[in-house]
Amino acid sequence: MSTGKLSLKSAILININIMIGAGIFINTVELAKRAGFLSCFTYAFVGLLMLPLIICVASMVRLYPSGGFYVYAANEIHPFAGFVSAWSYFIGKLGTAILLVHTALSLCQQVIPMLAACNIFILDICIVSLFMLLNMFNMQTGRAIQGWLTVIKIVPIVFVILAGLYCMNPGNLVVPTTWITGFWSSIPLVIYAFLGFEATASLSSRIENAQINGPRAIFISYASVIGLYVLYQFLFVAATGPALMVQSSYLGAFPILLHSLFANSAVSFTFLHGLLNLFIAASALGGSYGILYSNSWNLYTLAEHKHVIASRVFSRLNVHHIPFAAVLAEGAIMLFYLYISAGKQLPLQLTSVIGSIVAYTLTVVALLCARYTKKTTVPFWLIIFALCNCLLLLFSCVRNFSVTALLPMLGFLSLFFAGAIAYFLNKK
Repeated sequence: MSTGKLSLKSAILININIMIGAGIFINTVELAKRAGFLSCFTYAFVGLLMLPLIICVASMVRLYPSGGFYVYAANEIHPFAGFVSAWSYFIGKLGTAILLVHTALSLCQQVIPMLAACNIFILDICIVSLFMLLNMFNMQTGRAIQGWLTVIKIVPIVFVILAGLYCMNPGNLVVPTTWITGFWSSIPLVIYAFLGFEATASLSSRIENAQINGPRAIFISYASVIGLYVLYQFLFVAATGPALMVQSSYLGAFPILLHSLFANSAVSFTFLHGLLNLFIAASALGGSYGILYSNSWNLYTLAEHKHVIASRVFSRLNVHHIPFAAVLAEGAIMLFYLYISAGKQLPLQLTSVIGSIVAYTLTVVALLCARYTKKTTVPFWLIIFALCNCLLLLFSCVRNFSVTALLPMLGFLSLFFAGAIAYFLNKK
């Protein structure tokens, strides 16, 4: 008799589907430029670095199974800490949403001539508007679509692994002279590829025998994703080498790999290039829509607690039980990010990462407070280690902003402080 709970196998597959997004694909060229074939080890390094953080977030989920970033920090620290956590996560996550849309359309323009003739920013606006409209009608992606999205995400990765094994050349395993600084500057980009682990931790309450299978599902899926990422990046560089490192963006990555496979077959190259682009584009659009659908409830939660201006409007649901004003706000912020970043990869990635790290940091501080009041038995040393990791990741992210583009960071900060001012005005 079915209990309605997830089996261990199902939980692992769902976790993998949540974690794998477009980050692995858009990181390919940037990581290779910065650290050569050693770039694959940044995934392993950051994976180990974030492990205490994952344990801490999972512990807070077990402490507050029906909560979220706002609840963790508000209950254990202060309502303002809860606001900062949820608001930072809300505005930061929208950097990922618009980057995924822009990435998907850039790939589609390489395949579909009709789209190539259009201004990509107009296409971005059209897709964002369509996603907002669909969200208004509470259009969720069903289980079948989620299953296909998982396949779509895995196929390009498996293709790279097989192609890399076939085309591997030890002579391609070069390391740039600036690999040390490149390795450290790669950390925020790698974190971007891991974002979403907080969603995997929240599934533990829905798993059969959650006390045992919950942690297993989280750690098995996390280790599997790290293994896939390391193998993907290593074999991509081993098959293409210096040719990959001179590409201007991720758009040039797969053409280089396909040229290594089909140097004398233009038909095979064109067909596979188009197919892979469409697979990655579909995955990116699915990820963006999922963010837009779920992230609106973060603003809704803040509005329910009267922490934002026009709280009554943002906490109102339409006939389809959707916080329509929150969805409109999401679309406006996405287009704001698109304008100030001009659709560039690094600024949008860093915007997403910094918002998430602020939320993670406050969650760890909340766990420290819970440990002090003996609500949990998580070791102090583990919490302190996770907190140090958060601060290191935050420093790395801010440093990368300072050497790439300050305007997107100022855009994020302007939204952050506008929200903080609204919080204190409402409180007064």
